[in-house]
Amino acid sequence: MNKGFTLVEILVAVLIMTILITMAVPMYERTVEKSRLAEVSTLLKRLSEAKLRTMDSMRINTYSYGDFGLNLLDIKMPQSDDFSYGLYPASYPNAVCAKRLRGDTSGTIFLYLGETAPDYCASSNSSLCQEYRNSGRKLFCSGNCEVYGLTSYTVGSCA
Repeated sequence: MNKGFTLVEILVAVLIMTILITMAVPMYERTVEKSRLAEVSTLLKRLSEAKLRTMDSMRINTYSYGDFGLNLLDIKMPQSDDFSYGLYPASYPNAVCAKRLRGDTSGTIFLYLGETAPDYCASSNSSLCQEYRNSGRKLFCSGNCEVYGLTSYTVGSCA
């Protein structure tokens, strides 16, 4: 009596493992990207609050490019190869943003209006402001946003 597995049994086991791995990898990658969204969302909120505190201490109502940089904020910015951050003065006053630097979602921009959303949206009828009024959303995405479960809006660039 021979003990062991036949070639067919081994091939079936390998085929089953291949199918399971093929299904699991994309789900894992989506989960990792969603965790990155949570990370960037939290950091953008902290960055926005630090920016507003700095503006208050400098007695500035609306941020203009060059008023101050990330280095003058009272938070420690973590080193990241995944995102670059900006104070975003151009299209959305006093907002902050992050740009995805790597991976399939490279170039995706996240804009956080934060506590400045009511002021900005009081005089704007943009799609962002409509979404803010409808759902209270303060974090917006431009680019490959479907991965994060977000709708893509035009938010400009993030320097």
